[in-house]
Amino acid sequence: MVTSGCKKDFHSSSLISVNAKDSIHTYPLGNWENLDFMPTPSGIQILSPWASGAVRGFSSDILYDIKQSDGWVLVYNTFNTNILQHNPWFALYNQYRGLLRIYMFVDDVNSLPSTYLTSGLNLGPNANNSSMLNFIGQDLIDVSQNNTTVTKIEPTQIAINTWYASQFEIAYDPNITNTSTDQINLNWFFQWTNISTFQFSGDQYGTINGIISTPSQPSNLFSNLLKGTFEATGIQAIDKYKNIPTSIGLSAKAVSAVETGLTSGLSGVVNNVFNAIFGGSSSNTQEVNLSINTQIQLRGTSSENGGIIPYPGLGFFIPGTTLGNMAIDGYMPAYRLPMGIFNIAAKPTVHLVKNTYSTGTPQTIDNTFTNFNFKIDDNSFNKIFNPLVSSYVTNYNESIVLINPIPIIPYIDSTQLETIGNITALQTNYLSVPSFVGARYSPTAAIRISFNVKFPGCSGNGPLIVKTFLANVVNN
Repeated sequence: MVTSGCKKDFHSSSLISVNAKDSIHTYPLGNWENLDFMPTPSGIQILSPWASGAVRGFSSDILYDIKQSDGWVLVYNTFNTNILQHNPWFALYNQYRGLLRIYMFVDDVNSLPSTYLTSGLNLGPNANNSSMLNFIGQDLIDVSQNNTTVTKIEPTQIAINTWYASQFEIAYDPNITNTSTDQINLNWFFQWTNISTFQFSGDQYGTINGIISTPSQPSNLFSNLLKGTFEATGIQAIDKYKNIPTSIGLSAKAVSAVETGLTSGLSGVVNNVFNAIFGGSSSNTQEVNLSINTQIQLRGTSSENGGIIPYPGLGFFIPGTTLGNMAIDGYMPAYRLPMGIFNIAAKPTVHLVKNTYSTGTPQTIDNTFTNFNFKIDDNSFNKIFNPLVSSYVTNYNESIVLINPIPIIPYIDSTQLETIGNITALQTNYLSVPSFVGARYSPTAAIRISFNVKFPGCSGNGPLIVKTFLANVVNN
């Protein structure tokens, strides 16, 4: 809600400038979790996103997940009592979950009728090789290919006097502390997209009902089969998709598996997920940050020139970077430590040893079997934790997951199989199958890593973080 006691225009411009001038410093926000109204010039009132009566265009799962005691800190903020730009915004970051959440209050927009909000991040100004965005838009992470742009399609329309929030999980990049603001910035864009229909498994549908993230620019959303992830922030987000699974690009079986994975993860058991954060919020014990692979084909139009912040976006100086010669404009962070919880350096290697044996004589096709023995090469990759949280990491675990082991599925106990989006997975380090099957099976493997971040004052073991990385399989 916005109210004004006079007609004086306190806004600095009609739209947020893509080129922030002179390294704009973040305004303080005080104890934001108890704010009813945002800091504004006299005569203007804007309810905070979590205040009663505020109009919101984001999930209620994250509404009250804002507590400093849960790890939230202020990173950027344009709200202040001196001057108010149109469409003001601020950003919080969670130190124990690696989540960057950007809030915008839309009070001025000359938009065309739209069906979806499209927001995202990209790295600039040059081709710096950072892995910061690798945990977004994919649930099987290939560390040999870094994401430089990620886009979220959110099923909400942009409307006046409404709060919006976009959440991004940042991967820890230890090289950030050795990088200057002249070499790398983080850019945020916020615009609208018209999507008329989409296809899933060859069928045509009219509405996407969930958040879809993809490592693509907004201009590429309609060109090819869109590979990305469906995102959920809580169990309630899954309940409404049980009867309409195709509206998020998943089968009914996959949605059921997601629900099982959420329930298991919130109880501390990893199942049916590759990429997730479970718990960590004292205000909502059912909160998650879950990504599940999906593939859809979009039809419609993308209005790049009509966005509130058009692509490539508004420039942020990244927390942890050193100040360069200031040739690049950007918003200065209030939080100065590197973001992200965890990452790995180099693609992992899984060693495979196969041996064939017979259970009888004479040896026949019916009594000849092949054993597959898998082992992680821990020397092939480095596990890297942000020093801020490294002492809080507990219950670390890593396991081998076979991806779409189609030829051997008839010979596997079905209860051992996991359905993760459009992928069938099997967690194991040993297989024994008939040799005629083993001869035509070439495994694709990944390493699934999970751990808790038991930060001071948290309940239980703290948030459970799950990440899965594609691996090289080496025959020995």
